Amino acid sequence: MKVLGVVGSPRKDGNCDVLVKEFLDAADTDTEYIFLNHKKLFGCNACMACENGDCVIDDDGNDIIKSLLDADVLVFATPIYYGQMSAQAKAFVDRFYQISRNENKSLEGKKVVTIFTQAQPENVFGDYIDSFKVMPFGYMGMEVIGNVTAMGTSSKGDKEELAKYIDEVKSIASKL
Repeated sequence: MKVLGVVGSPRKDGNCDVLVKEFLDAADTDTEYIFLNHKKLFGCNACMACENGDCVIDDDGNDIIKSLLDADVLVFATPIYYGQMSAQAKAFVDRFYQISRNENKSLEGKKVVTIFTQAQPENVFGDYIDSFKVMPFGYMGMEVIGNVTAMGTSSKGDKEELAKYIDEVKSIASKL
């Protein structure tokens, strides 16, 4: 089994980054880690060339998608900024288009663990977070098997503040 951790936060060593690394360290399997903010990743330009092969955009997107296609489990982490995922996470998700348009590529049957961080201490984004089970992941044939929403986490990478969420990600990872 291979687990791919994708961090959609712009902050290296921030809360999403810490939680994904803790998850990958706790997973007793082959892992890969991608920090999107250190990648050259542009949004889809809807040219439709991907129907016949890989995306034609000259960036790191094809390598990232190859890693996703090779993985059995995706650990997807993003902070909630202004009620939505980060721009880095959105660019990654938008590149799923090349999979949905190409009959030779599929994410069907892959498992997903979502990790969201937010400074907001209340669960005001719960409906938005739940929607990921349908779009984009459910739409792509993936199954969300776990979620950790780290609420009230505003200090960058503070493991003490993240302690209960670290325990949650480790618990999910141990069940793979």
